[in-house]
Amino acid sequence: MNINLGNKKYILIYLAIICIFSVCFLKPEDYLSPFFEIGILALIFIIGSSCIYYYTKNEDNLHKVAFLIILLFGITCVFLTPINDVSDEQEHFVRSEIVSTGQLSTTYVPIPNTTQNGYQTINSITIFCENAGANVFGTTVDDAKIDYTPSYFNSAFSQNPFYSYLPQAIGILLAKILDLNAIWMLWLGRLFNLLVYAGIVSFAIRKAPILKFPLLIVSILPLAIYQAASMSVDGMFSAFAILAFAYFLYFYKTPKIKWIDLGIFYGAVILAGLLKSPFLALSLLIFLVPNNHFESKMQNIISKSMILVTLAIGMAWSNYANSVLANSWRGEFFAKKHVNSTEQINYLVSNPVFAAERFLNVFSESPVIIDRLFYFSNDVRDYSSTLLSVLYTAFFLIFSIVYPLDEKFEIKTRIEGLLIGFLIYIGVIGVQYLTWASVGATSVINGVFARYFMPLLIFVPFVVNTDLLDYDNEELSQLFLTIALGFISGMIMLTVSVKY
Repeated sequence: MNINLGNKKYILIYLAIICIFSVCFLKPEDYLSPFFEIGILALIFIIGSSCIYYYTKNEDNLHKVAFLIILLFGITCVFLTPINDVSDEQEHFVRSEIVSTGQLSTTYVPIPNTTQNGYQTINSITIFCENAGANVFGTTVDDAKIDYTPSYFNSAFSQNPFYSYLPQAIGILLAKILDLNAIWMLWLGRLFNLLVYAGIVSFAIRKAPILKFPLLIVSILPLAIYQAASMSVDGMFSAFAILAFAYFLYFYKTPKIKWIDLGIFYGAVILAGLLKSPFLALSLLIFLVPNNHFESKMQNIISKSMILVTLAIGMAWSNYANSVLANSWRGEFFAKKHVNSTEQINYLVSNPVFAAERFLNVFSESPVIIDRLFYFSNDVRDYSSTLLSVLYTAFFLIFSIVYPLDEKFEIKTRIEGLLIGFLIYIGVIGVQYLTWASVGATSVINGVFARYFMPLLIFVPFVVNTDLLDYDNEELSQLFLTIALGFISGMIMLTVSVKY
């Protein structure tokens, strides 16, 4: 590998970043037996350096760069992240196994010899659920063969559409067919989920005629890679949302829009929106497309009317999802905490001052959401980093403001984009408040995590970017990419410190 002086500079910057993060995160006991930590540090240095070098050879093929970064760092997370350690991964794992048997919907059944209900899966899955948070060095359950004995778990994300579990289900099915050890159900499920995220994001960046580099930076957000390399559906949700935004950018620059592209745009919006309903508002981006880019007046009218169809599909699914939401541990939790969306709405309507204060909390509590940019694991109190969150927020804001975009959007377009992004932001918080918070709760961010907003980051450079200063685009791109890779590596070293 021929590394020129420019490459060496950025590789040294990357090395300095990962060493600083390692020193910050590793605990005293890690230095007593540092061989595993040193091994992972060497691994991510090789991966990051390879990505930096690959970027210099493929600056015009950013979709390939994104795919490589997501794949290499993601595979590291697939195997390094402990068993069911990602938020809600036990429940996602159960649902994935159910889908792997060909069941596209779930059945909430009585659990034999108990007074409770649950979802039938297999014994290996529930054993892993009982060992959530353990790494493969701290338990022996990973060495066992797959145990197909019927077993039950109290929840299985029945409110999520089946397609969001197809990649994970394929991985589980492959592990079953090959008669691998039980741990491979988890690892292959994660791997296939990662491949789908990387593939969709890579396609989105390739399709977008502008803002390719910002799309790349958003797609390699450490939290996004972490979620994609798990059994969670949040990676797929983010991928479809990014794809929808990429198609908007395509429409914005394409003089004659094709019907098939409109179909893919709305398909991506719907697939993302059925997982996170406020993201159905991405369909409003169609109003930012110049009218003369449509093939005809009829196409213009139909494409904008499709927003109503999209919302109707979303509302129909939301009604179904809400009807099965309580078919889990949530039912008991909702009853205990007095969670009721209808009563919550009535309370807000009857108390307008209280409702106004809750709306203002959407702004005042945003720092808490930012802090959750690096919240990982089920036990988020012990597995998070305010340092990474603050530094990454500063990094991304600087990037969004100073990185020279290849398209100068009008102020009107930016304001409209800001409104759409803000609508999604308050929509996510509002939905969580109605469906998760106790009636009359003062906090609007109970159950709200930064992973719900990952695709919204693409709106930031779209809205706030300025071209007041003149920069070397090539140098700036490589610097920002190097720092972004440093943050992914920081996340991995945090995992090593906390979980090993």
